[in-house]
Amino acid sequence: MNVALWIMQGILSAFFLMTGFGKISGNKEKHIADGHIKPGGHVAPIWILGALEIFGAAGIIVPWLTGIAPILTPVTAICFCLVMIGALFVHLQKKEYKFIPLPVIVIVLAAVVAFYRLRALI
Repeated sequence: MNVALWIMQGILSAFFLMTGFGKISGNKEKHIADGHIKPGGHVAPIWILGALEIFGAAGIIVPWLTGIAPILTPVTAICFCLVMIGALFVHLQKKEYKFIPLPVIVIVLAAVVAFYRLRALI
């Protein structure tokens, strides 16, 4: 089971690294074109979310790997669940139904990691 959890953590880390980097590297026009913000909206919340996703990509791996504050790994996984629940609602609100499976898969992976890593600490 440990190997499966590490694989899930690696997938989650890679996913949030990619999405976080995409949010940080995009300029305002790109985020408007992608529908992340409305014209006249601020891009700062998107950049902040991207930075938090990148920190989370490290937080899902590093604490458990090093043994330094390993509680941060399941906490990060729970935070990933919350972020993806938010993404799920945004896609539902925008009627972007083709994007629904991805947040659901990420929520399941993050929930499994959170459950088993918390169980290992208790």
